Amino acid sequence: MITRFASKDRYNAVAAGLHWLIAGLLFVEIYVGWTFGDMDRGAARDLWFDWHKTLGISILALSLARLGWRVANPPPPLPARTPRWQRVLAGFSHFGFYLILIGLPLTGWAAVSTGRAALTSDMMTLVGGLSWPLIPGLPRVLHEPMEGVHELLVKLTYVLVVLHVAAALKHQFLDKGPMAGRMWPFTRG
Repeated sequence: MITRFASKDRYNAVAAGLHWLIAGLLFVEIYVGWTFGDMDRGAARDLWFDWHKTLGISILALSLARLGWRVANPPPPLPARTPRWQRVLAGFSHFGFYLILIGLPLTGWAAVSTGRAALTSDMMTLVGGLSWPLIPGLPRVLHEPMEGVHELLVKLTYVLVVLHVAAALKHQFLDKGPMAGRMWPFTRG
């Protein structure tokens, strides 16, 4: 563990930085998803969809990096006086976030890889004309199930974000205990 970035009671700067970068991208991604989903087909919608795919691939890469960092640098333990029910919810919450932050981009990528794009190319278009490979070998019959799982994970995202923000606000403003500030970047514990 890189101790110059963190005390034993808080997340280190890399973990905190990835947390906030991914959170920011996730909020932008939610907005982009809502926006392009309601647009009529055409060039403008295609550009918004390219942004959606680009953000999704970026979130996937950053989330895999964050998971790797977490494995190599375990998070700080919860304060000893944390009630068992909060420990259990925190565990489910963290698992749920990794599930959506990796599962959402993968199911979106799989949906694109089994959709219309796969009929004419083995690449999908990202912002700036960049190309990203489609997942090879997926049967087209998986398109609708992948879209369905993607939508289910979107709904789970809303629930987890609300619960996570509510818990963070509770710890910060009601408890004012050792849990508050464990993930704030650029501060020392």
